[in-house]
Amino acid sequence: MEFYREMGEADVETIGGVLKRWWLRAELYRDQEGDRIHAAVQAGFAPGTSASAVLRRLQAR
Repeated sequence: MEFYREMGEADVETIGGVLKRWWLRAELYRDQEGDRIHAAVQAGFAPGTSASAVLRRLQAR
């Protein structure tokens, strides 16, 4: 139900982001490694760069 709430509250500019976020969540849940990846992200040990670090870099430009 949360998906429908978010889609209903989104405006034209943000609805694509809402849909993409839910699609990625669905893909993660389908992945056999999904639980391990999710746990690593929550613990801060996932490979790659965090979104907050990317945003800080972009703002520094």
